[in-house]
Amino acid sequence: MGEQGLMSGGRASRVLPVLGCVLAVLALFGLARSLLAMTYLNLRFAEQVDPLSRAMSFYAFVDEGEMLSGALVLVAIATAALLTGIARSGVRLRARTAALFAVWCLALALCAIFPTDNSPRIETFAGLVHQIAGAALFAGLPLAGLCLARDLAARPEWEVTARTTRGLAIGGVAVALAYPIARLPDLLPWWHFPAVLDLRPVSGLVQRVLFGMEVLLLVVLAVRLLRISLAHRGTMPRAEPVSTR
Repeated sequence: MGEQGLMSGGRASRVLPVLGCVLAVLALFGLARSLLAMTYLNLRFAEQVDPLSRAMSFYAFVDEGEMLSGALVLVAIATAALLTGIARSGVRLRARTAALFAVWCLALALCAIFPTDNSPRIETFAGLVHQIAGAALFAGLPLAGLCLARDLAARPEWEVTARTTRGLAIGGVAVALAYPIARLPDLLPWWHFPAVLDLRPVSGLVQRVLFGMEVLLLVVLAVRLLRISLAHRGTMPRAEPVSTR
């Protein structure tokens, strides 16, 4: 029984770093693929969807609009893989952290499934779901990042990344607040806004900056997870052969 326990413990110690590497690489692949897709949409359809003034959701109505849904789903999968890997690395995630990341992933999935309305205002049920999910999407990850930074700070190997995560999350909160401010003339159509306060011409840019910051936050976490997992693999003691005598 003692030898069997040691053998199973050794196998577990070898499997966990390998699993961390696999999950980190999966997360990085998904994030890179989604970022490439969004960059392509921004460049390819700049004349149809102005990247400065129009939301990314309107890429759903271009010829290759399915790329938008695919990119959002990939980010959700990458986030789930990343959070699993971080938890497996020994970080104790609080229920609040897990719940906020779940909201982020769910919001990504809902935005992919339910397209926005091709108009300045909500006209359909799908458009309503998309708007609610979009609000949760852009606010959810910065808040989740703040909670995760606190969880990471409890582990020495994650301390530097915790500070970086906190900084990016605070920046994300600031940009997330800037987006509805830029859209106030649409949110309050009965109010007459002076032209100088109408920031809708740059609202699309604000949204894209926020999305980029959120992806960067996830990339930072995935790179650190990969480095920690590789380091643990390199320091693992070799298993001694079990004597049959």
